[in-house]
Amino acid sequence: MPRKRKSDPSLYALDEENMKAAVMAHLKDGMPMRSAATLHAVQKSTLSRYCKAYSALADEEKVAFRFTPRYDVKKVFSSEMEDSLESYILLSSRMNYGLTKKRTKKLAWEFAKANTLKYPKSWDDNEAAGEDWYKGFMERHTRISLRRPESTSLHRNLGFSRAAVDTFYKHLEELQSKFHFPADRTYNMDETGLSNVQQKCPKVLCPKGVKQLGATTSQERGKLVTMVGTINAMRSFIPPYLIFGRTRFVERLLDGAPPGTKAVASGKPGNAWMTTEYSMPSNELSCATVQTEVTPA
Repeated sequence: MPRKRKSDPSLYALDEENMKAAVMAHLKDGMPMRSAATLHAVQKSTLSRYCKAYSALADEEKVAFRFTPRYDVKKVFSSEMEDSLESYILLSSRMNYGLTKKRTKKLAWEFAKANTLKYPKSWDDNEAAGEDWYKGFMERHTRISLRRPESTSLHRNLGFSRAAVDTFYKHLEELQSKFHFPADRTYNMDETGLSNVQQKCPKVLCPKGVKQLGATTSQERGKLVTMVGTINAMRSFIPPYLIFGRTRFVERLLDGAPPGTKAVASGKPGNAWMTTEYSMPSNELSCATVQTEVTPA
């Protein structure tokens, strides 16, 4: 059975002014309920329910009475509680510890249980909120989406700070103002670790519209192969430079690699870190590949 049930909106349409006039006509003017319902174009059963609710209130409470349906009457959480859940989910995502769908449903159950709220019995059986609640929560809070994050080490999280970024762009602006590098001469070089036992991160809830999403992971991901990649804004790239964490290098390790790829063995099993020892050969590969005045073609 589909979770989003379709219904005829005309069956539940209710005008607040018509309902208020019908209630007053029956309770104050003494008009029969069926006649009041017909005159003001409302359902007789609905009018009966509103008349009973209005009559049971004290005089001071009748002023604030709403003659409109309360569709949120069976919600587990109040709007304020759901907003606090949303804020917690977004904060966890910004800290690179985003909550998975399963963890979010479990958090909702724990939150409802801690506040002694009324919720379905199936929540206790599964120790998590139901799928219906999750779907409704996502529809009500459109700032959240479900995406797969990028694995991000703890050291990278600590090093990527506002001060470090400001310093980098300050130096970049000074060099650009001095030398006026064109776009085809400005390359971006970065290193990354390629793992042969990489596992996909589960999808987590995060703010809509973010371009990059991270998830903190441990370093126990098997043996890494360091790759140095270089590319510019004109989509011109330099063949990658690979560092294998092994004692000797064999050519078959480059089977299937892009043409021009260079690789070395670190000489230390399990250690394929990028150090100053390998930065110079990587720069030499860049100079040999890029056309310059010394090597025009």
